[in-house]
Amino acid sequence: MMEALPEMSSWQSRALDFAAAVNELLATASNERELTTALVSRLATVVAAEACLLCLRDEESCELQVRVIVDRQARLETAALECLRELAGQAAASETTTFLEANVPLADRQPGYCLAVPLRCGATNLGAVILLNVDRPFSPDESALVSAAVKHLDAAVQYLRLGQELRRRQKELEAIYRIDRIRDRQLDFEAMLNMLLNEVCHYIQAEVGFLLLSDWAGQQLELRATTESDLFRDVAVTQILRAAAAQAVQEAQPVHQTLTTGSIRSLICQPLILRGRLIGVLGVANRQGRATFTRHDREMLRAICSQIDTAIFENLQTQRLREAFGRCVGPQVMERLLATTDRDILTGERRVITTLFSDIRGFTAMSGKLQPEVLQAVLNDHLSALTDLVLAHEGTLDKYIGDCVMCIFNAPESQPDHAWRAVRLAMEMQDAHRRVMARWEGRVSLPPIGIGISTGEAIVGNFGSVRRLEYTAIGADVNLASRLCAAAQGHQTLVSQSTYALVKEAIIADACPPLPLKGIDDEVLCWEIKGVK
Repeated sequence: MMEALPEMSSWQSRALDFAAAVNELLATASNERELTTALVSRLATVVAAEACLLCLRDEESCELQVRVIVDRQARLETAALECLRELAGQAAASETTTFLEANVPLADRQPGYCLAVPLRCGATNLGAVILLNVDRPFSPDESALVSAAVKHLDAAVQYLRLGQELRRRQKELEAIYRIDRIRDRQLDFEAMLNMLLNEVCHYIQAEVGFLLLSDWAGQQLELRATTESDLFRDVAVTQILRAAAAQAVQEAQPVHQTLTTGSIRSLICQPLILRGRLIGVLGVANRQGRATFTRHDREMLRAICSQIDTAIFENLQTQRLREAFGRCVGPQVMERLLATTDRDILTGERRVITTLFSDIRGFTAMSGKLQPEVLQAVLNDHLSALTDLVLAHEGTLDKYIGDCVMCIFNAPESQPDHAWRAVRLAMEMQDAHRRVMARWEGRVSLPPIGIGISTGEAIVGNFGSVRRLEYTAIGADVNLASRLCAAAQGHQTLVSQSTYALVKEAIIADACPPLPLKGIDDEVLCWEIKGVK
């Protein structure tokens, strides 16, 4: 047993060295190909393999493709590569490392010994690694080393792809934001469409963009904007683009085509549909000699178009209402607001409302100790859970202030039971945040929330500057709800005397000692909600 220890330490040392190499390369490699080439070369050296082949599934086609070949003895010919590719396909479908004694055709016609290892990340099949020796089989120690090393390799590949996906999502959000801001430029319609197409071509990396809009009768598509008018002077090209656009309309689905002949190499036609009605088709195209559009390009265009149809083609009043309330009320409330014609909702008015503030206790101090990506994930989880409840209770989400959520009831639409809605929402918010805390237990010590609620007259409407208006509420009881929230302990919901008077028959509550609150002269009477009767 003692004699085996040095050899075992050597293999363990090699495995640790490979893991260190992975970490070093992750910090320096600029792309997946650079990383995998370096790591596969290192792996072949570590186990003294004469050749090594890495096959990965293509993100676009999902087909297994050879990405890296290490041929230290220059023995791999075309026939050998085809044989190894087939072995990689078998390994990719396997669950474990496999020893293979395969008659791989080499330059000097000698048999080869193979070690096949699948690359996996959870249930995701990434591909396989094949190692080859000409006249020496792989030992169990080498197999164990390769299995350990490949775990680092597949994690590295998955890490890089996740980073690429995050960068794509960031780019997508940036594109949507810029498209959304086009309407704020107050341009005439044609100028707005041209700016839109230029933005689309920039983010999709398309050579040409065009927009066909449906006529009033909905019978035909009319060319309204293009980044290159000469394109539509070519009859053959025009026929191809219009045929693809017609197909997109007929199928109500995006159409992607890659062409091998003619001047157009690749095109996408995305139908624009608003409330079940066809608006038109937005298309992009690249000529021969340019890159074809990928799955990620198609996803990007779809995301952009989901913003275009609502941001540009609704009437002005509908745009104003959606700008003010689209992100702060649920879809049913939004539809009722759009149907309101008896008053200008955005004009300031006095209304009795119930205001609710929710805040995580000590979150600011805790956030300084977290990595930015962790902080973002925790905060998004918390805000998503609470926002869903606000919309479910048909409240109006006024704003986020860091980790604080502010919402109001009885504005912009009337709700006779607004105080009761706020109290029920507060109880469900406490439960929802407890579930968020449980999800992050062991990773982040997330504190509980405190909630403050008050009812009273306020002025509600659009406030701000000509560059940015925001629908919000201003009043003494809005301020009081905020102060009660600041005074509440974790898991505690405090309501003012005015709110308590409206809901006292339906709740169980304890009177609190009069509270001195910042910015309020007299001590404040309030109640702590314990439950419902």
